[in-house]
Amino acid sequence: MDLLCDYVVEEILLWLPLKYLHRLRAVSRRYNALILNPGFATRYWRSHGPHLSGVFLQSERLLRPWGSRPTFLAAPGRRTSSVLAPDLGGRERQTQFYLCNPVTWQCVALPELPWPHEQHQWHSGLLTLAGDGYGNITSFQVVLVNHPSRWPRKHLKVFSSETGEWRQHESQLPSLDVQQVHYPRFLAQSGTAYWIGTGTGIGLFHRDERAIVYNSFYDTINVILLPARNRAIKDGDIVHNRCLGERCGGGGLRYARFDDSAFEVWDLLWDVQAGRTCWMLVHRVDVLELAKKNEEATSFFMREWGVNHEGVTNLVKRNDLFHVLGFHPTEDGIVYFDVGRSVAAYSMARREITLQSPRQCYSSDLFPYVHPPYPVLIPEIKNNPKLAPPSELLESLLI
Repeated sequence: MDLLCDYVVEEILLWLPLKYLHRLRAVSRRYNALILNPGFATRYWRSHGPHLSGVFLQSERLLRPWGSRPTFLAAPGRRTSSVLAPDLGGRERQTQFYLCNPVTWQCVALPELPWPHEQHQWHSGLLTLAGDGYGNITSFQVVLVNHPSRWPRKHLKVFSSETGEWRQHESQLPSLDVQQVHYPRFLAQSGTAYWIGTGTGIGLFHRDERAIVYNSFYDTINVILLPARNRAIKDGDIVHNRCLGERCGGGGLRYARFDDSAFEVWDLLWDVQAGRTCWMLVHRVDVLELAKKNEEATSFFMREWGVNHEGVTNLVKRNDLFHVLGFHPTEDGIVYFDVGRSVAAYSMARREITLQSPRQCYSSDLFPYVHPPYPVLIPEIKNNPKLAPPSELLESLLI
């Protein structure tokens, strides 16, 4: 009977707006436990955010054909929204950031930040949430990280809702070469950034690849070992077709790559026999098989790039047909691909590729965002007047 009552209550709670959901948590411990249950959180995201594709599109003024403001790339026929969006304000060296909840559209303006010189653009944003132990978010921190190729110094801009101010500091990084692209270009609510290392010099190949891990909450830096490649790199191979991120619901690290004409997904799991964490291969599929099975995605790519079937085969051998972008924020078995400069969702269970939008983009500007493990409200900023976003910005974010 209790289970039946919980089921009925849960069905009712799914229809409540987030602010009323949090008020109800204070009424009953039972309601509070239901709302904080991971299963309920997943259903709540799905019911209130069907318009979310899980992919954020970041564009730069004068460099991208579709304008200056970042927007969410919505699922087909749905609305858009935003998590952390800068309004550059023309050529003036001031920028305004807005922290937004993609489900409720709650929008909080951060204090203006002086925009640095072109040589020191801030490319990565991290959002860390701090709670009281009862599922209530009490504060947040935003960290902006400079271009990742500027090692060995890491320049940070940090905003805390506790102080209501921005601060700047530098950190020394490990001696590790990183790929010369603008990754990671993401706004992660997990508060952790990952940069994948590469070998140096012409013809050199390192089977033991590594990644730099920066945690914005503790301001710590570590280096982790990634799964070794299956074969040596050949001339013309695309070696940067890979990504490292976190599984939804705090399930640990996940690594995906195109390697040796195959797409692989690895999870960092605890090995009982070894008594330590190890990378486990959880999914592998031949890319040529994938291209034949998903005729719509392959045909779309061939039209956009003007290649024939022989060209597709050559691209498969070079690991250059599909490009991995990241992982879905709530669906554990979904990986995002770049297919002909368009976002596609790949289902590992069905081995199917579904185009999310025909809009052409640059893969370096596309990345997934991460949901917190349960529905949250953005806490207020201390020592700072409430700033409402300009109507034209709000319209660009929410419509």
